[in-house]
Amino acid sequence: MKSSVVTICIVLFGLISHSQESDLFQLWPDTTLAKANTGAGLEYMSHEEKLTLFYTNLVRINPGLFADTYLEDYLSENKIRKDKDVKSLIKTLSNTSARVILKPSEELTHTARAHAIDMGKTGRTGHNSSKGESFATRLKEPSKIYRGLNENANYGNEHALDIVIDLLIDRNVSNAGHRKNILDIEMRYMG
Repeated sequence: MKSSVVTICIVLFGLISHSQESDLFQLWPDTTLAKANTGAGLEYMSHEEKLTLFYTNLVRINPGLFADTYLEDYLSENKIRKDKDVKSLIKTLSNTSARVILKPSEELTHTARAHAIDMGKTGRTGHNSSKGESFATRLKEPSKIYRGLNENANYGNEHALDIVIDLLIDRNVSNAGHRKNILDIEMRYMG
């Protein structure tokens, strides 16, 4: 049984600038960027799924630098005010040590994609399927392989950076559960 906790990110709607991205990359060592890109070359993940994994890994590799670069730029570019949720995120990232890099999982990717398609077709949101199956029921098979599973579902964002930052800000989620999942020290795989 693999030792892991998994975040499943469901990709749906958003925006990113490639010129800004290249400027931000200059502050990150090339070796770090390469290490974060664990989805490169995979056939079973879409471009945005690979980028979601990449940005999640950047947050985990150096939370403070992510806050100082990608997050600050994103807040400025999107005119997002630093309310209590954003301030809480900045404080958390500044005080969090590096985490291990997440590896991609084909099985978890297919499971996440199936849930995203189900939610999209039915117009529903949440962790239960349209048939009422709970998260635990939907992930019964993967739970035989992975010890401990987490799920992050994101709706309304189409681009990876929007998804990751939205989950990190975790607006109006009292326990910041999505943020905790991304930064979970036990997590090893993502799909």
